[in-house]
Amino acid sequence: MKAMHYRGLKQAARRCLRDSHTPYRRLTLLFLLCFLGLSLLCDLVSFYLERRLEQETGFGTIALQNQADLFNVLSMVGLSVVGGLWNAGYSWFALRISRGHPASFRDFFQGFRLVTRVLAVIVLQSMLIAAWSMLFLLPGLVAMYRYRMAVFAVLDDPELGPLQALSYSSRLTYGHKLELLMLDLRFFWYHGTLFLVQMVVMAYNYGFLPVGAYTVRGYWTVYGLYQGITLVLQTLAMAYVNATQAHAFNWLQTLDRDRLEDLRRSYGGGYPM
Repeated sequence: MKAMHYRGLKQAARRCLRDSHTPYRRLTLLFLLCFLGLSLLCDLVSFYLERRLEQETGFGTIALQNQADLFNVLSMVGLSVVGGLWNAGYSWFALRISRGHPASFRDFFQGFRLVTRVLAVIVLQSMLIAAWSMLFLLPGLVAMYRYRMAVFAVLDDPELGPLQALSYSSRLTYGHKLELLMLDLRFFWYHGTLFLVQMVVMAYNYGFLPVGAYTVRGYWTVYGLYQGITLVLQTLAMAYVNATQAHAFNWLQTLDRDRLEDLRRSYGGGYPM
């Protein structure tokens, strides 16, 4: 079985971005700002409800608490759905660039154009990973990489059903799951920095940092720093990371086609493609 060439995939990603006429960093920043605007709007409404809740007294507190809880649940679910579809659009954007095709802001809406199929793949993928994770961490990790290419698959071929996309991803990644993990570890600086910044914000929100009392100014200062650092890092590196993953998908597809062609020849043309 042919081994994955990590450096070659990263070099191919850098080359396609360099040769592309697409202003990928500018579009990446616009992509991030669009979702940040929606997220910020939800945060502002949630913050407003919490401030009102602090000032409310009597029976009005119960009704307002219910409103705040309902809004928080709906906004969390809504942002998860929109975020999944929006990120699928960026995967399509990166896939087009990796193949030397022109890409534009309209490509970010590809997930919404295929909303039913993409959402079904994401939901089934999450359920399968969660089910395997109940057994232990390792089976969940294996499942995560088994179905890693399912979203790419349904974006690349919208005729695929959700189960077909998951099955196709399982076939593509057979024997290459550890290699995909190692490829991710090549970008530890990127994923690790994003995770660390998020953990610092969570530690502040839960009062684990040795700072002064929680204040409105302190909250928005931390929030602004978090979003600023995240925006800068993702604007600079997000296209590179996703283009590398897109090249990995292209490479796995090529291997799969070669394998099927070898089987077809060995069966004298009678093997179904």
